[in-house]
Amino acid sequence: MKIAVLGGGNMGGAIAAGAIAAKIAEAKDVTISHARPALLERLEKTGAEANITSDNKEAVNGADLILIAVKPWLAEGVAREIAPVIDPSYQAVASVVAGVDFKTLQEWLTIPGGKTPALFRVIPNTAVSLGQSATFICSHNASRQQNEMTLSVFRPLGKVFEVEEKDMTAVTALASCGIAYILKYIDASFKGGQEIGIDAKQSLEIVIQTVKGALALLEANGSLPQEEIDKVTTPGGITLKGLAEMERCGFSDAVISGLKASK
Repeated sequence: MKIAVLGGGNMGGAIAAGAIAAKIAEAKDVTISHARPALLERLEKTGAEANITSDNKEAVNGADLILIAVKPWLAEGVAREIAPVIDPSYQAVASVVAGVDFKTLQEWLTIPGGKTPALFRVIPNTAVSLGQSATFICSHNASRQQNEMTLSVFRPLGKVFEVEEKDMTAVTALASCGIAYILKYIDASFKGGQEIGIDAKQSLEIVIQTVKGALALLEANGSLPQEEIDKVTTPGGITLKGLAEMERCGFSDAVISGLKASK
């Protein structure tokens, strides 16, 4: 498989490096445009000699899968730039740009004759750089082979969920924005630990390990969060008192309201 990544920043770089590391594509078959120094250094450390260019049209030449991984305000210009050189008979385009729907992508990528390539919308989160992303993918006019090709690129980078386009905004709020909300809880716990007398370094270590333990319980037991909460609480106990105070301050309502605001 030949892959072109247009935009070698944090997200595009993580996807390119992950595909090479997982041997989804050989380094010689991966072309990256406008790669940042951090990506070049990462590839150099792994000995991967991907193709680097500053020419987007050159990057997409011969690629089976073209990933647009640029900032939202650059997406239209990049898409219109490459449209005339895309061969829709076999090339597929995957946009990693949040908020750009298929209707818009079709408008940008229509070639003379009115044809457009197979399209994908892909929304990872920032944990993609560690191979721990929750990634959402939907497709438009893609063959089964193209669908599997795109899924294969992202499976090594975390967990992949196939969704319909109408659900992309909601899942973006839950996972892409949601990772910040989870980190906000960790930040509050870390600061709270200091207020009850634990030094900063140890407080963060304790909170991180506690979060890891909570996730491990959910995954190992296949349980709902409330089931695990019930195992920790006893009537009149300190955990129940703490949870009651959090709810009095609007903890659950604040989280749900934040998710709704992101949608």
